[in-house]
Amino acid sequence: MKKTIILIISVFTIIITITGCAGTTGQFGSVKLTNQLMPNMPATEVKKILGEPENTQFIKDKWVWKYVLHQYYKGMVPYYLVFNKDTQILDSWYADEAEYNRQQNLWLKAFPATQNHNVNVNGQVDVYHR
Repeated sequence: MKKTIILIISVFTIIITITGCAGTTGQFGSVKLTNQLMPNMPATEVKKILGEPENTQFIKDKWVWKYVLHQYYKGMVPYYLVFNKDTQILDSWYADEAEYNRQQNLWLKAFPATQNHNVNVNGQVDVYHR
């Protein structure tokens, strides 16, 4: 039990350290920066606000940037910004809730369910699964 707690604390410490070194992306409350975005904003202005994207890709006539932004009480949420490929002007942006939910499910699977053991007065052991 003690080893499990130490492991969990270590993992979270590493995650916080890594995301803290990632520039704007990953900073606590960084999702608020999306309030400064406006349609038709040039890509250079977006970089001034959000910093470098995690990755970029071209899809047909669009240039898509991915950021992972921190939202209070939720955690790290993937955001996609869509630019016109030719003009490099911001068309739209959105949080990918489906991707966020898939990531959360992977975290849940990574940590096994815990068991509580209670011994009653008759010496029987009751096991409760959480």
